[in-house]
Amino acid sequence: MRVRIVVSLLFVFVFAYGASALAQHQTPLVGAWERVSAKNDEGVDVQPPEPAAFVIFTADGYFSQTVIPTGRNKLKKPLEDMTKEELLNRFQLLFAWRGTYTVSGNTLTRRIISHTNPNIEGTEFVQEFRIEGDLLILTRPGSKFETRFQRAKQE
Repeated sequence: MRVRIVVSLLFVFVFAYGASALAQHQTPLVGAWERVSAKNDEGVDVQPPEPAAFVIFTADGYFSQTVIPTGRNKLKKPLEDMTKEELLNRFQLLFAWRGTYTVSGNTLTRRIISHTNPNIEGTEFVQEFRIEGDLLILTRPGSKFETRFQRAKQE
């Protein structure tokens, strides 16, 4: 009986520690976000006309971001049969990347594992962030770059 009580208490402590550790790592970034505006390094609005982006931050430290323009030409032929112009049209302004992220204060650091541009893989992308209501605002220190994402609504 005594062993059963000790094992039960051990289970409760381990479970409580795991839950508190998860809560400590939970950030307000967790969830799905849609980019609603973007400014380049000079502070000039680039969205619109740039396509919207979608980013997901998970509670266990992963992110995935995609940018897929709408209104591209729909061709019903295999990629290997497309002309250079058709391929450029298909993939222009299309980006996808994923990796891990950490948060320290208001600094977001993303470590890029995979990207549509393989030259970026293995690098880090550091931004400052703030959340105002349902808006996530990302900036780059020392520039006028800013992106705003709105939290995706669950329906």
